[in-house]
Amino acid sequence: MINIPEKSKAAVLVEYGKPLEIRELPIPEVEPHAILVKVEMAGICGTDIHMWRGDLGGRVTLPLVPGHETVGIIVKLGAGRTHDCAGQTIKEGDRIMWAHVDCGECYPCKMMKQPTLCERRFDYGFNYSLTGSFAEYEYVVPKADVVKIPDGLTNEEVVGVCCAFRTAVAAFERLHGLGMQSNIVIQGAGPVGLYSVVLSNICGAGKTICIGAPSLRLDLARKMGADEVINIDDFKDAVERKERVLALTDGKGADIIVEASGVPIAFAEGLDLLRRGGRYLVVGQTSAQGIISISPAVVVWKNLEIIGQCSADISHYYKALQIIKNNRQKYPFAEFITHKYRLDEINIAFTSMQAGKDIKPALVP
Repeated sequence: MINIPEKSKAAVLVEYGKPLEIRELPIPEVEPHAILVKVEMAGICGTDIHMWRGDLGGRVTLPLVPGHETVGIIVKLGAGRTHDCAGQTIKEGDRIMWAHVDCGECYPCKMMKQPTLCERRFDYGFNYSLTGSFAEYEYVVPKADVVKIPDGLTNEEVVGVCCAFRTAVAAFERLHGLGMQSNIVIQGAGPVGLYSVVLSNICGAGKTICIGAPSLRLDLARKMGADEVINIDDFKDAVERKERVLALTDGKGADIIVEASGVPIAFAEGLDLLRRGGRYLVVGQTSAQGIISISPAVVVWKNLEIIGQCSADISHYYKALQIIKNNRQKYPFAEFITHKYRLDEINIAFTSMQAGKDIKPALVP
């Protein structure tokens, strides 16, 4: 029997733009089908920074415990919870991760079969309770889909599955294939962009080009399979970047572009970099403040297809874990985690991430 304390330390966002506070919150009784986990590792996501800044609009009510990327060890299983989403038996001591919770009853859930668009979705990291990962313990609610982490994979290798990788997997599924030997341009060298580089290679791209900065991230992009990188610190002007992309694609432009930068102006640049008849997969634009001007005529005259993807479901967590399991000798997945911080160092981690010193920082409570 694992000894469970009455309270857990947690980092709390009390006021936008101000340091998070370390508080103690009560650990709830574990309901039937719920799970209590001890947080092994929690990834810090770009969305957490947007939340801290106040960029997410009406989605956020303060105070709250942020964080939605958790590798957790089961310390208590609620009655009736015996298996994960893939039918694997789970028990105390197993490592798991879990998805945000859709209601299963609204129009997107029932009729559209798109649970990520659920109208009554429960998101981890948006509440003042132990349902955020920046804590010692986290509560997995009864309806949450969970997946067991394969034995032998390290926390550093898999924590990115909890957000960036599963989102990239879901996004690439929307493409329904890349097309034989397509030229793929990835805008952004953060975690979503870097995982997109991996998927571009796995899915059969002819050439994968990653645009971003700083060099730390672009060096990892090469390790993850990028054939070419374009450093925006060297190619500062959009015209220069376009000339470079054209030179690398025999003057045609990209067959597919993946927008993973989160920078609003990158969307307009991506439209310009696409060849006629190209496809644009937009994943990184999550800030409510991201408003730019574009010419819709570009979409018409170039006959473009634009695809947006928000989040993912539990099947994409499972698939991302299997990709890591089957390709860990080829790609250094653990190198996504550049620094690890204690829970009480959360504000140092936020500062480091904003300064571009980390690809992905992680908390080890």
